[in-house]
Amino acid sequence: MKGWNGLAALALVAMAAGPAAAGTYQITASKYEFSPTEITVDEGEAVVLEMRSTDVEHGLEIKELKIASKIPKSGEAVRVEFVAKKSGTFSFKCSEYCGSGHSRMKGRLVVRPRTTAEEKP
Repeated sequence: MKGWNGLAALALVAMAAGPAAAGTYQITASKYEFSPTEITVDEGEAVVLEMRSTDVEHGLEIKELKIASKIPKSGEAVRVEFVAKKSGTFSFKCSEYCGSGHSRMKGRLVVRPRTTAEEKP
């Protein structure tokens, strides 16, 4: 029984020290739009963006978070993983020229702040 208590304590410490459970969000890039255009996550969450293109090469860039990735035209999934360390609304855009509507290809990552109750021990 003593071993189980030690394992439970280690698990609790690991959960408190690390990011929240990873959330995986699918993003489809196609001529001149991302779908979805808005993704909402929680501050401290481990985020996985799994992106695919349905037509030409695209890119996804979130300058404030220093995230940039190319999305190949092959339809192959590209994964970007990060921890949402600060709350706020962060714009993302296509970073690879994809045609005349390229400048309209934008979206938002909304990182909800932790609640005060979650921060207290």
